[in-house]
Amino acid sequence: MNFLIGYKDAEKNFGHEDPMLKEYTYGESGANKEKLIKVQKGDYLFFHKTIHDKRYITAYYVIEDVMLVKNAKKNRLLTNKYENPHLKKEIEQLTETECVAFGNPIFSKILHVPLEITPELLSELSRPANLNHNQTTLLAAISSSLRAWKELNNSDIDYLLNLIQQSENKGRLTNNIITSEEVFQILERDIEKFIASNPSILNPNYVLEKSQLIFSDESRLDLLLKDFSNDEYIVVEIKKGLIDRNALNQIKHYIKLCKEELKLSSVKGILVGSGVSSYFEEDISKAKKDGINVRSYGWQFALK
Repeated sequence: MNFLIGYKDAEKNFGHEDPMLKEYTYGESGANKEKLIKVQKGDYLFFHKTIHDKRYITAYYVIEDVMLVKNAKKNRLLTNKYENPHLKKEIEQLTETECVAFGNPIFSKILHVPLEITPELLSELSRPANLNHNQTTLLAAISSSLRAWKELNNSDIDYLLNLIQQSENKGRLTNNIITSEEVFQILERDIEKFIASNPSILNPNYVLEKSQLIFSDESRLDLLLKDFSNDEYIVVEIKKGLIDRNALNQIKHYIKLCKEELKLSSVKGILVGSGVSSYFEEDISKAKKDGINVRSYGWQFALK
């Protein structure tokens, strides 16, 4: 019994947070409790909600156990560990078959990059959603079609997991316009993945050689690029904020390790950040003599 389940954020649901993604729990006291109680160990629950006028899958649980809340409350270890609101109810407040699902914390996942639910995605499921094209918006049509829990088979699960992996490999940054709210959610790894997929953004002659390269001292280089026009190598270190002396020392260290451990003769560096800290502008300027340059990123205004 695998399901695609919709939910609302706590602030839109009278403060009721469920699923509690940070602890991989989900409880049911309404009409769907009879479905949830049939879910078994190893089954999947995929959760989706609205974000910026689109519907996204935000997490999935690989179920470890599903218990009646009245039984779970008898276990002190569970009640001390979990904060799910169903477990905090008094016994007399519980419905007869009110239950709570526990996701396996190793295999369950909160998605770094939420997966957009599109008509194309829905059409590939074993039980395609019937979209009502008379709805005012596509979001309304998709939300309406997913109001009831959608049951999934093993092929659906493989399909969704593959899409999730592809989405997370790309990161949040693509060539599509992102919203102002999404800009603030961008992480260093999003910028790294974008450059890894588009190394020519730094130079038309650059190609990706390696990403997340680990050296003998366990330090980790973001990206190693190669200039195919002259066989020169370029180490790329990415910072979400301003570039400072620490970042400069870090990339110098990586250049040294590339020469010593990878036996590369010609290695330069590029620091990517939102700008250069005013205290270290002179240091960064001098670093150009050592083949280290700075590229700053920014955001382009667009209307859609």
